[in-house]
Amino acid sequence: MTVDLPIPVVVTRHQCPFCRITRAKRPAMVAHIGRCWRNPAARSCKTCRHFEPPEDGPYPEHPGWPESCTQERDLAAGLHTNCPSWQPAA
Repeated sequence: MTVDLPIPVVVTRHQCPFCRITRAKRPAMVAHIGRCWRNPAARSCKTCRHFEPPEDGPYPEHPGWPESCTQERDLAAGLHTNCPSWQPAA
């Protein structure tokens, strides 16, 4: 009687230095880094001083407040990159 054992496999993944997400293909990761919300060079909402993160409501029945921009940019459709109003977060 033989026992089948699993075969170890080494896989290379590429990881974003800003948000820690991984991709199998290097070009896909390079493209991600260029638009990563946590990359200051992408001038995105999450690295901007005008970004207000979402907040929980004061009690369970209250839906809370969504993320917003103090420069009146609409974030309802998603966060922005290469924003002309971007300023580095403190």
